[in-house]
Amino acid sequence: MTFDAHDEAIATFLAGYPPQMATICQRLRAQVAQVAQTAPDAHEVLVARHNHIVYSPSARPGWRIAYICPLREWAPLGLDYGGALDDPAGLLICEGQRMRHVKARMLEQAEAPELARLLAAGWAAGEAAVAARAGG
Repeated sequence: MTFDAHDEAIATFLAGYPPQMATICQRLRAQVAQVAQTAPDAHEVLVARHNHIVYSPSARPGWRIAYICPLREWAPLGLDYGGALDDPAGLLICEGQRMRHVKARMLEQAEAPELARLLAAGWAAGEAAVAARAGG
């Protein structure tokens, strides 16, 4: 996984947000890193000009599976292939065909077991979709 390489740049990026939001984003990053261990070539990339931290199972551009987009009052954790996920807790927001996100407003939300389950399912769905796009 290529995650730790961006710690300093991401910490600097998150320093521009309220401390509570920076903490929430760091917790969301840890959640994604835990799930992304299934992909040995997983990447975390800061796209500061678009206010996103993106996650993909490989270095190939355009194969994003998840993202964090810090805002002043909440931090959306987006799942690019979250549209078909089972969400009994009702955490996922959006009504598009494929993408969904969760708004983390408090640290407890970023640490919720329900969020960890959704993230794991969303990552697995994303890996399957990317593998299908790659032809295998």
